[in-house]
Amino acid sequence: MKIHLNPLEYKTIGLLDFELGSSLHIGIGGEEVQREFLRLPTGELVIPSSTWKGAFRNISEQLAKSMKFNGIAALAVESYYESKSGITYRSDKNKFEKFAEDFVKTLRGIPSGGMNSEELVLMMKGLGYTEEDILEVREKGLEAAEDLARVMAEDYIAINCPIGKLYGNRTITGKVRFFDSIFNAKTHFRPGIGIERSSGKVKENALYFSEIVSFGNLRLTFIADNLSPGADDSKLFANTLEAIKFVGISIGGRKSVGMGHLKLSNGIFYIVDFRKDENLAIGNPFKKGEKFNLESFISWIRG
Repeated sequence: MKIHLNPLEYKTIGLLDFELGSSLHIGIGGEEVQREFLRLPTGELVIPSSTWKGAFRNISEQLAKSMKFNGIAALAVESYYESKSGITYRSDKNKFEKFAEDFVKTLRGIPSGGMNSEELVLMMKGLGYTEEDILEVREKGLEAAEDLARVMAEDYIAINCPIGKLYGNRTITGKVRFFDSIFNAKTHFRPGIGIERSSGKVKENALYFSEIVSFGNLRLTFIADNLSPGADDSKLFANTLEAIKFVGISIGGRKSVGMGHLKLSNGIFYIVDFRKDENLAIGNPFKKGEKFNLESFISWIRG
């Protein structure tokens, strides 16, 4: 049975080129008077992979809420909620309890809520649950120890979440992995002031200087596994790329004042299909993989 990244069928390498649409600051944190741009010890500027992932995920989360999904994927997106403690799928208590009840019935061998009993058992085992865990839920249902039935039900929702499939959640690893962007550009310092949120007044002794880049180009590289044409998560990623194509993406500090806006200028993608990789394209995907431009790649993953 196919579960998320197993078996591996497709590998995509994406190269996205951006132009700065406004000044950019990727800081090292803290409240110092002089806030420097994040750099390598050798001096190159760095945009961390976590910055890219957060920006892409934010766009995908917003788009997913406006997309139409069916079945468990629809429930996952509708109930998706991210807080400081992590991602949960219990935002609607009544719907979650109904799903948990159907989940228990299915484990007991009574197909319910569109789930198949045998596939569900295999999937739970694939997530690391034991025969004893499954037996506990079959016998005690929602009264199982340590809320086991609800935890298992939520894990099942999580592995079917289009957002989680792309970027990960507490149950599965994301399909898309971003790389740090390392580049050279001239920087300068721009002054800024601190504002008290309660009064809207300027804070005393709150003058600071941010090191920024105002002009230049940079590249983002990512690798994605199993972006299968027509799948829910693939369609969501296609919509995410299309949104970035038309309106750009914002990263880094001071986004609220218009900084960090990037314009997508080009996109090249190399795909290796492991189901028919007779030429061992995975050894050199840039030469042997199937090459797509941005528009054709978006069309391809939409199916």
